[in-house]
Amino acid sequence: MAETPNNDETSHPLEKIFHPRSTALFGVSSNAKGMASGFLTSLLEHKYHERAPLYIINPKVDQISGIKAYGSLLDIPDPVDHVISLVPERVVPALVEQAIAKRVNSVHFYTAGFSETGDPDLMDLEKRLVGQLTESGIRVIGPNCMGLYVPQEGLAFMNGFPAEAGNVAVVSQSGANAGDMIHGLGRRGVRFSKGISFGNGADLKAHHFFDYLANDSQTEVVTAYLEGVQEGTHFFNAVKALAANKPVILLKGGLTAAGARAAQSHTGSLAGEIKIFDAMCRQAGASRAVTMDDLHDFTVASTTTLKDIKGKGVALVSGGGGFAVLSADAIAMAGLEVPPTPDSTKEKLREFVPVAGTSINNPIDTNPGGDIEIWANTIEVVAKSTNIDVVFATLPWSSSSTPDDENSDDTRSLESEINDYVDRLSGIQDRTEKPIVMLLRQRGDNRNSSHMFGLAAYKAGIPCFATVNRAARAAAEILDWRERRKGLPALF
Repeated sequence: MAETPNNDETSHPLEKIFHPRSTALFGVSSNAKGMASGFLTSLLEHKYHERAPLYIINPKVDQISGIKAYGSLLDIPDPVDHVISLVPERVVPALVEQAIAKRVNSVHFYTAGFSETGDPDLMDLEKRLVGQLTESGIRVIGPNCMGLYVPQEGLAFMNGFPAEAGNVAVVSQSGANAGDMIHGLGRRGVRFSKGISFGNGADLKAHHFFDYLANDSQTEVVTAYLEGVQEGTHFFNAVKALAANKPVILLKGGLTAAGARAAQSHTGSLAGEIKIFDAMCRQAGASRAVTMDDLHDFTVASTTTLKDIKGKGVALVSGGGGFAVLSADAIAMAGLEVPPTPDSTKEKLREFVPVAGTSINNPIDTNPGGDIEIWANTIEVVAKSTNIDVVFATLPWSSSSTPDDENSDDTRSLESEINDYVDRLSGIQDRTEKPIVMLLRQRGDNRNSSHMFGLAAYKAGIPCFATVNRAARAAAEILDWRERRKGLPALF
């Protein structure tokens, strides 16, 4: 069983929310379909019920999926810390009464249909019900959100989330985007300390979670999607305090007129202007992602050796002249440099690189043809050049497909090959103190094998990107971010 932090007077006020000693699902159906039932499925998949008591509130059944059902919260004989509301808004008043009487610690409202509708009556209802809970000392997540993902505790709101805990916290106003962030980053090897979808933010808002994460020992990087900024001064101060100690990556929706209209109907949020949000990020020391790809890439960069990049000099070790030309353009347009290969480096390369069919001028094409020795030696020699700060490289991939049977000899052979490549790269990084960035060019059936390589590389601190454009933008952002943070504590 995972060790749970102490929930005493010295801990953060939100600590109990992330480490509930028991959880009740209010309104889960015996019907296996739908998001409401998905919450139970996710909790069972992550084995929450093996760590802490899990209850179901449904007066029409005796049990669901082996979990005992009760007619109301008050029928549960033991204390309940956390309640997840899966009922329609018309049933919420009864849930609120029971939660207050039961003296629960927190309520998460998956339930929608409140302030995000723009209906004055429903806005007033949200305010009244949430007020009743907070006046009784009960904290509220939502309404209109997916709630919490805490792998250490077995809490999850979607299937397929990584079971292993990590060091990245995800904060999102949108439940769908929270799921996309966790699934997408998880496929690249990232593991999470916390995941938070807070929806309308009727009680707990982004700045409350930022304040908590600033002192959360399990969280080293925070990445967030926002639609509206609630309580602007508190928000700015929370971001600034958080960014002083940990990398913060912010993606904001609703920066255009069309996006603002969508945000208003989605979470009831009022969007700000691009210039204002840019200025806020700069003053607070946070990084602003423009797209979801940016958010993913900046997070990967901040959790791998790319965070240690010292300058703009990029060496590209690739296969194919056309790819090299386009890549050099992409690197330069991102604000980085592709300096010429020094004569001393050329001399060393010519010791093992044949003249025919190769180029040793940066971008470098040694045409290794699957020869790991030529490929690895090229990267190391180039990385040692004084005008190079980072090496972008493609794989001289010899595996054309991924075996169907994960336990087969072919699979084990592929895993061994991947580990050999990763070990070589890791050693080069250690000896040269230069980050190596891998570009995983997708070709036919090797998509899954490239994915396998990416996971192994990430575990070794080696970042992988789908395109050179995205790699270059991530590297440039780290450098720009460091420049903007002058006067603030160094994070890398």
